[in-house]
Amino acid sequence: MAVHTPRAFSYEPETFRAIAQHLQTYRTTGDPDREKSFTAPLIVDWSKTLLPFPGIIGTSQTATILEPVFAFSEDNSWALLANGWVRLKNHVDEQFNAVHRKTP
Repeated sequence: MAVHTPRAFSYEPETFRAIAQHLQTYRTTGDPDREKSFTAPLIVDWSKTLLPFPGIIGTSQTATILEPVFAFSEDNSWALLANGWVRLKNHVDEQFNAVHRKTP
């Protein structure tokens, strides 16, 4: 299993400008990235984490992802990472609650 995480948490100014533009677009349209809604990377079985930074952990294709996160959409179906928006599917808490839910 491969774990992909930034080696250093320093970003170029252009990265922060791009993040600000993504947030401005989201604030204006209410949609993270209409043009990439089907081609954006997908992270499944994900969860929020607070290591030394707010982050997200999950699986993308065959790789485990641990990345700093800058924002989530209101419905938690998108996350803004340094490289742009990614789609989210199957939050681990939802899976846990469904498996351990008691029925009368």
